[in-house]
Amino acid sequence: MTLTITQFDAPFGAEIRGLDLSAPIADEDFAAVEQAWLDHHVVAIRGQRLDAAGMVDFSRRFGDLESHMLDQYHHPETPLIIVLSNQVEDGRSIGLADAGSFWHSDVSFRERPSKTTLLYALEVPAEGGDTLYCDMIAAYDDLDNTMKSRLDGLMAVHDYGYRDRLQGERGATVVLSQSQSEATPPVLHPVVRRHPDTGRKALYVSPGVTERIEGLQAAESDELLKAIFEHCLQDKYRLVYKWRAGDLVAWDNAAVMHAATTDTLDPAKGRTLWRTIVSGGPTH
Repeated sequence: MTLTITQFDAPFGAEIRGLDLSAPIADEDFAAVEQAWLDHHVVAIRGQRLDAAGMVDFSRRFGDLESHMLDQYHHPETPLIIVLSNQVEDGRSIGLADAGSFWHSDVSFRERPSKTTLLYALEVPAEGGDTLYCDMIAAYDDLDNTMKSRLDGLMAVHDYGYRDRLQGERGATVVLSQSQSEATPPVLHPVVRRHPDTGRKALYVSPGVTERIEGLQAAESDELLKAIFEHCLQDKYRLVYKWRAGDLVAWDNAAVMHAATTDTLDPAKGRTLWRTIVSGGPTH
């Protein structure tokens, strides 16, 4: 089949057709996939039939993989896949039920955040369980010059513990072990990040992980972050992705933030996906 790329009927994102990811992908075809990923930020390849090895092999085309620190949810065949699921078998959750029903960019709580996240859907409900995305490049581009100047050079604190405190307010679904907490101290990233491949600037803060802006008084930091989030979460910067079984979706963590909606999903509606994380480089 001929590989085709079709933009979604949305502000960003695209579907790629003509690929069977269970078979080896030619270099020129993957180059087209990677370029679409850069151009559209979120790409979907539907109708796939992948086993764990196939998921890992395709994910590695984007770069080195890393295992998620929540090792209790690793795939039984490989720590490079974390299972996301609301299903229970023999009284035990088979995966992480809620992987982040708040806006965030994956692994921004580390000095080297994730480059790419890939999700593969094994089972999804007919309704619910969507994933939301926000285009942080377009949101930055539309800021006025005064705000761009104000944000230039500022650094923000990203803290996985801040994520836990937010979950605590909603009812924590995951409790970190002491070693997991110690492995995720707060880190600093630029409020405005330059994309490592395209050079374009993007806002790089999120409501779920960014605790504060370094060097500002608490009230000023809170006010500025609130203004940023109100701006970037406008509908014109957002994509709602509705899953189908067999979908493989990859997104650019330097260009978008995202949020799950599994906190409102009926537990009777089964949803199970596999996730891989591609390692990235430093942000500054």
